Amino acid sequence: MNAEGIIRENIRSLVAYTSAREEFSGQDVTLLDANENPYDTGYNRYPDPFQRELKRAVARVKRVDAARLVLGNGSDELIDMLVRVTCEPGRDNMIVFSPSYAMYEVCGHVNGVETRSLDLDANFEPRWDALPGAIDGHTRLVFLCSPNNPTGNRWPLERVRELAGRFDGWIVVDEAYMDFATGGEPSGDPLSAVSLLEEYPRVVVLQTLSKAWGMAGLRVGICIADPALVTYLNRVKPPYNINSLTQRAAIEALADEETFRRRVREIVRERERLYRAFARVPFFEAVYPSEANFLLTRCAAYRELYDYLVANGVIVRVRHVPPFLEDGLRFTVGTPGENDRLIQLLEQWTRP
Repeated sequence: MNAEGIIRENIRSLVAYTSAREEFSGQDVTLLDANENPYDTGYNRYPDPFQRELKRAVARVKRVDAARLVLGNGSDELIDMLVRVTCEPGRDNMIVFSPSYAMYEVCGHVNGVETRSLDLDANFEPRWDALPGAIDGHTRLVFLCSPNNPTGNRWPLERVRELAGRFDGWIVVDEAYMDFATGGEPSGDPLSAVSLLEEYPRVVVLQTLSKAWGMAGLRVGICIADPALVTYLNRVKPPYNINSLTQRAAIEALADEETFRRRVREIVRERERLYRAFARVPFFEAVYPSEANFLLTRCAAYRELYDYLVANGVIVRVRHVPPFLEDGLRFTVGTPGENDRLIQLLEQWTRP
């Protein structure tokens, strides 16, 4: 199946919204096209709909061609765009895994697309050998989260390669947490699915500035894909989905890679310190190794522990996802001081 065959027909024929400014590339220009307030406030003009300067910064840091990039208002917008571009409601289907990031399934349901949720195995990995049995002629998307949320484990890239060699649809590898697995090294690192893009055009990689880059409040999601898919995603993208303030702040932050890598290393060190501390906690039935910026634990009295932490001003995440994760708590790695407080509270808790 060629790329055109896995794009919805109405998207293939869609004429995208365009701006008159696309027709002029100079600097000396009088802007009378967009019904803006002409008086300069610093923000009276619409932002660059193509995010060209920001894309150049992302391309430099990620070591990819800017032609492969689509930026979204967070990765959630990109997930929704991928579903809308590729899946015909009421006909096509997509595959997700559980436990994993819930927004894949939410976007499928919102768009009226059958979502086939497959349970991970006891090691929180897909049942790779069983996956082909869930795929049929109308399967357009497979979402893989690596490192996986909430389990923290990275799925073997070789398995992604094998799937890409036999599946006709799009394989979306969500690498929101990959910077914590690579120590902040660029996307070209062999751990990342970005390394598969040249050989397998159907692989799509999602990354973000929200996690390791510390810009969750800005909402900048990154899609790295074959330029043919990028064309269609840009057709459905709202024209001004990344505002001017966000673009400026993100460009400035991306220029400081030294601070980024230093903070990633610190978070990884704190993650390992928390892991060792959690291993000594008697009421944790399991503490799972992680390549992300969080740790997953299991505790029979998870609800009581959660309530105790909330009462003491510490907010963590309950992860109740049967059948293999009915008693989970996910702990984000904080600052050294925040982690000290968490460890102290755990040491003081008396299990009911």
